[in-house]
Amino acid sequence: MSTIEQAILGSGVLYDRLCLITEVLGRFVSCAPRSVDIAHLEKHTGRPAKELLRLCAMLCREELLRRHPDQPRCWLLAREASQVTLEDAFRCAMNEQAARARPARVRAEVQEGGPRREVDMLVMQATMDINQSIFQHLRQFSLDRLKVSAAGMFGARRTTPDPWTHARLSFS
Repeated sequence: MSTIEQAILGSGVLYDRLCLITEVLGRFVSCAPRSVDIAHLEKHTGRPAKELLRLCAMLCREELLRRHPDQPRCWLLAREASQVTLEDAFRCAMNEQAARARPARVRAEVQEGGPRREVDMLVMQATMDINQSIFQHLRQFSLDRLKVSAAGMFGARRTTPDPWTHARLSFS
């Protein structure tokens, strides 16, 4: 991992998790409105089914995916593809990281006392401002860009001639 990735997110683990969540959500966006099953995700991410099942469960809790009504281990995008952004992926990664850190934080708060609260409040306010700025920027990146870039990699073949190729406009 390069230093720029660490400077942006401050954590290699967070960066890797954001990339995985973005990759999985991007797969759903590119397949939308069709469903995606666990075998498809395994093939395209190279990750084990167990990890992907946990990730899809988390994305369901975050209301980005919903289970397919008829097929187990299969999901659908829960909103329009153009509405899924990097902000959504980042929020998921942050929520997941916060959930993992919560037990340690509670123990530390019980052990530590009052004078440090002012420092905690200041750092928390700064963190909230920084996160809001990050969210605002990430919101501008819709994951349907992945769908367009993937389609652009392979030239589309036209089986019928373009009706506008020989069209002429005339103005009277």
